[in-house]
Amino acid sequence: MPHMKPSENPENNFYPSILESIAEGIAVIGLDRKIIFVNKMARDLIGLGDETVEGKACHEVIKTDLCSRSCPFDSSEKNNSCAAYFMNINLYTTGNSAIPLCLNVAPMHGEDGEVIGYIENFRPMSEAVKVIESLRKSNVVLTQEKDKVDSIVESLADGVLTVDNDLNITSFNRGMENLTGKKEEDVLGQRCSDVLCSSNCNSSCPFAETVARGYGMANVRERISGREGHMVPVQLSTAFLKDSSGNTELIATVMDLSEIENLRRDVNERYQFSNIIGKSDRMQQIFELIEVLSDADCAILVEGESGTGKELVSRAIHHESHRRNRPFLKVNCSAIVEGLFESELFGHMKGSFSGAIRDKAGKFELADGGTIFLDEIADMPLSLQPKLLRVLQDMEFERVGDNRTRKVNVRVIAATHKNLIEEIAEKRFRKDLYYRLCVVPVLLPALRERREDIPLLASHFLEKSHAKTPNRSRMTEITPAALSALLDYNWPGNVRELENAIEHASIRSKTGQIDMDSLPSSLTRSRERTVAAMGSEDSPVSMDSVQKHFITELMKKHKGNKTLVAKNLGISRTTLWRRLKEST
Repeated sequence: MPHMKPSENPENNFYPSILESIAEGIAVIGLDRKIIFVNKMARDLIGLGDETVEGKACHEVIKTDLCSRSCPFDSSEKNNSCAAYFMNINLYTTGNSAIPLCLNVAPMHGEDGEVIGYIENFRPMSEAVKVIESLRKSNVVLTQEKDKVDSIVESLADGVLTVDNDLNITSFNRGMENLTGKKEEDVLGQRCSDVLCSSNCNSSCPFAETVARGYGMANVRERISGREGHMVPVQLSTAFLKDSSGNTELIATVMDLSEIENLRRDVNERYQFSNIIGKSDRMQQIFELIEVLSDADCAILVEGESGTGKELVSRAIHHESHRRNRPFLKVNCSAIVEGLFESELFGHMKGSFSGAIRDKAGKFELADGGTIFLDEIADMPLSLQPKLLRVLQDMEFERVGDNRTRKVNVRVIAATHKNLIEEIAEKRFRKDLYYRLCVVPVLLPALRERREDIPLLASHFLEKSHAKTPNRSRMTEITPAALSALLDYNWPGNVRELENAIEHASIRSKTGQIDMDSLPSSLTRSRERTVAAMGSEDSPVSMDSVQKHFITELMKKHKGNKTLVAKNLGISRTTLWRRLKEST
């Protein structure tokens, strides 16, 4: 991989100017363990001066006592790229002097979520070591120094808490009090799970994981109980604490992610329009068309397969129009008995037919001033179609059994999953009615034609599913294998089927995330067929092979157009180019 400056490499998701402003040492290292970037603080700590180190192996520049016995990269790779948190590490400068520090290693993710490198964060511990040495030499100042440390901890904006080996809380700083709304004196001695009520308490507790692994964890995302019972998104890092007597406790720093989550929600709203979700070009065009139609008042025909969201689009058109404060009435043309169709739409007078015991207004009268949505318009009886045509042309009709003509002001939006041109050819639908309805056609793409929207939709339905069952542990993740199955499936039921699949998986999941075991069998069978097409039972197929097969099929579909394939996958051209190169 040729050496590139950080600003020239599109896969480095960091900004050098920001990293330079951080008052700690920062180094960015690629997967090949070569240095990509080192900020000024790190240069000063190591004693590099103006020496160019980008492109060099990290162990040649950043020399610590971990390099020979427990490289953080090895630990990260063994633990699925989880960040490792190390205490009391010695960094050796160019003059071979040792500097005690804390080293935090965190994975850096690309646009597609894959790990593309690591960020090392050096926190000099010289002053802390001096304090510790001072405490060891003089018990006289122990209380004084403890107060000083407590003051520092209390001044931190982030939450800090410590627990003993039984996970009972032993300290709780002001930051934690602000986050949870609970006082330290009220929580000391309580089990941390009873105080934090974290989403991970019953499955993968960070403290329990720290004890099991033997080293700290960093940047674990979860939700804890905040003020007034609201769940607060946080990022938590853990480490071991050992006093001079050899007693061990666990410490955790807790960062409030509420603002970050709000920003992410704002970004996601760019891909949401009146409860319709999609970032694909096709859906963005639909959003633009809805905005254009808000100023018009013509009839609209919404076409698309079942489950593509025709009613959602129709409601969005109504909501964006000047009729938003008037009724929106839906009529399912496939669910009405033919003999009652005219009465349902136009109403009837008392005694006009058997069972008409009182006057009744029809849907068009009830929708006056608003919008009437005629779903499955292709199933409307042929005998009634001329009367609908009259309403569209003149906005007038008569109730069944009445000679008085009534006027209405209604916008008509029709929808169908059938091909109306074929229905016209088969003499089941009037051509003049079709052209009157199809003033502005809106064609909704099938989900398989906008696969890049699947992760966004799945995330939305996951949140929606959690809202239905708030007492269950919150799930925010979909495993790579499960996401690959979602992307590879053909979705004959479209968005509606995807929503049902996510709700099904969230109910069945036993791991706190959407995985292959929790998905409906229809999806897993589809993926098994894909795997079977790529290899035999004796030669297992990796996740990479499935992804490469999927990309190859898209390249065939789009005749080698990398821009279209990248858009369809929801990734950048650079990432697509790299994946294609890896598959050769």
